[in-house]
Amino acid sequence: MVYSILNHIQGKNGSRWAEFVRETGTDNILILAIDAAKYTHKAMITTFYGEILVKPFDFDASLSGFESITRSVKENVSLHNFSEVVVGIETTGHYYEDLVRRCQQEGYNVRTINSATTKQERDTLLNWSKTDNLDLMAIVQSIIHGRGTFNELRSGSVLHLQKLTRSRRELVQERSATRNHIRVHLDHVFREMQGKSIWKNGKREHVKPFSDLFGKAPRYLMRHYPHPSDILHLGEKGLRDISIKENLKLRDQTIQILLEFAENSISQSKKLVEVDEYLLSQKLDQLAFLDRQIKLLERKIEDLFVETEGAVILSVSGIGLVTGAELYAEMGNVSDFDHAGQLIKMAGTNPIVKQSGGRNPSYYGISKQGRRTFRNITYQVGKSLAQNNPEMKIRYQCLRERGKYCGQAYIALGNRMIRLAFSMIKNQNLYRTENQSYVLANEISKKIHSVNCKKFYDRYVLSDIQRQYSA
Repeated sequence: MVYSILNHIQGKNGSRWAEFVRETGTDNILILAIDAAKYTHKAMITTFYGEILVKPFDFDASLSGFESITRSVKENVSLHNFSEVVVGIETTGHYYEDLVRRCQQEGYNVRTINSATTKQERDTLLNWSKTDNLDLMAIVQSIIHGRGTFNELRSGSVLHLQKLTRSRRELVQERSATRNHIRVHLDHVFREMQGKSIWKNGKREHVKPFSDLFGKAPRYLMRHYPHPSDILHLGEKGLRDISIKENLKLRDQTIQILLEFAENSISQSKKLVEVDEYLLSQKLDQLAFLDRQIKLLERKIEDLFVETEGAVILSVSGIGLVTGAELYAEMGNVSDFDHAGQLIKMAGTNPIVKQSGGRNPSYYGISKQGRRTFRNITYQVGKSLAQNNPEMKIRYQCLRERGKYCGQAYIALGNRMIRLAFSMIKNQNLYRTENQSYVLANEISKKIHSVNCKKFYDRYVLSDIQRQYSA
């Protein structure tokens, strides 16, 4: 019995490769293996059976270097009557991307290969050595064994959105590090501004002057009056006057706590902490700059996201602008996939199943064999839904009652959101819920600006009404 080639055990990718090899014929396939690098790439040309036609050679990462590759390929194609050229390129950083685009323009069949795959091929040689030549042979063997993927590089709005969201995440991480540095310097200048423990009725209680250390009022005080002596010099009247003048909205209770903490502060004299005050001021400048950059990025992300088909997932409760944009950017073009399970596998959040013989399958943790950035946002999406989506919150509680850890429940909800987003984007359908308090207008208006709200309604609401009337 012969099974359909579209039901390959490796899924859609395996089916495409098997069909390609069957229709082309192994004798008609030339393999070009490329080990990408920043300045100088390395390549090798072989047959499908691994016979080396052109030994490993270097070529520079420029147009002239690529032209030397195409000349060598054309010579061997005409010499041996090959009909198809398969290029195997390891996904090394971003250096491989220009090669993939150029090879696709030449009409070559490009297979991108994960570095973990080539490592496994090297391990089969029982050799701990790692050289460029061994890497090239590992790429050739990976191609012969049907590994790698035909997927094209992302382009257009999806690529731009991915770059913007990833840059924002880097800035957010930098901002978190800057805030930690501010806390360190504040520990030396005025530790108690962050709060301290006091005893009330025999119990220890943590009291803070400000609920948010990085709000407008504490930032102003850290910049202009960072030391306890500065607070005491101002006094109650001075603090109130500054609060009114600078619109800091300091409450009477906050003023009293500040004065009490300043009077009993353990900090050194102002002269001995001059350096920390200077560094504190610099870090506050850096924090303000990062805040502005993140805000500008978020507006850029919003304006771009509402123009894409992925904006429909903004209608889901618990999915904010940035979260939704990140999820869509990591998913990419859903038309490249047959079902949502392929996206979950790409994220590496699919469960590992182990089963042999007549034994029942055992489910371990997630595979973590996909894209880390996609996996991270899947976790964040699940966490956001568990906290802000009423229906998902019930599912989260059910998962916890079944003995799942928090992280496991978040991943499960994240996977569910991937399935939901896949269906919504593919069919361009808005979110449907039985929650009586859900109002689409309120959901969208709190996530994006009014200008973009109009664009959203024109695309998903008015167009749907027009379709209904025309039908």
